[in-house]
Amino acid sequence: MSEAPPQAIAPRAIVEVCFCHHTRRAARAISRVFDEALSPSSFRASQFNILAVIAARDHTSAAEVAGILAMDRTTLSRNLKPLRQAGYLTTDGGAGRRPDVLVLTAAGRGALDKASVLWREAQGRLTERMGASQAGMLLQMLEAAARAAG
Repeated sequence: MSEAPPQAIAPRAIVEVCFCHHTRRAARAISRVFDEALSPSSFRASQFNILAVIAARDHTSAAEVAGILAMDRTTLSRNLKPLRQAGYLTTDGGAGRRPDVLVLTAAGRGALDKASVLWREAQGRLTERMGASQAGMLLQMLEAAARAAG
């Protein structure tokens, strides 16, 4: 006796419950808010986050940053290039087989500090619109989703 072939799922049902669809949709909407808020700093939200991750760690490699951001190394390399060209970060050569260490320059630290004021305003607006409790739950759920997917 053969099994029945799997049934196709209606596209409407997929759109209603798909984790990927909903997280990408939310990510685009939220990124737009932060990109607009950060525009006076000339940073996009993705660049701001990369600099923040580097600044939050004493010594970190590109591989570590890529892991923290769940980003492939090629994409990270493309995003690091304009930050290096702008003088916001440099790399210190690792000893032996150790990877290069990403280092924020004084200009990078200053630009990040100025941009963080803009970030705080955007973060505050979204938190206020969602409610602090919902915003906290969202952060917890996103972390849990990243762990589950990783």
